[in-house]
Amino acid sequence: MKKILLTVAFAFSLQGHSAEVGVKVNKIDSNEDTTISIEKGKKNNFKHYAISEGEHDLSGDKDVVAKSAEINWKKECNEWKKEFRADNKDNKIISITCGKMSCSKVGVETTCSSMAKYKIKTLAEE
Repeated sequence: MKKILLTVAFAFSLQGHSAEVGVKVNKIDSNEDTTISIEKGKKNNFKHYAISEGEHDLSGDKDVVAKSAEINWKKECNEWKKEFRADNKDNKIISITCGKMSCSKVGVETTCSSMAKYKIKTLAEE
């Protein structure tokens, strides 16, 4: 009799102890594979960015002298880049270019212009 009681007591002591976890799993579709993860600590918030490209028509002031019209275009180009970079607090600019300058003469006045292009990254909505 002592042998039987010791055997039963020994068998019960070998069983693992399990604790109930207080996680509710209501209204989860169990027809498909489901993964439930529990994390402790800070959540890593990764930002997702999208690449945007655009163009801007860039024209310098008119001038009678062609060389002065080219200088006016360069000033306009530099001003546009300066304004564009002012909004670069989050390193959003990937590339920025004023494009290839072309000058046209109407009457005695020359105007230089180009198609400026830029590529920036913007925060994508999740």
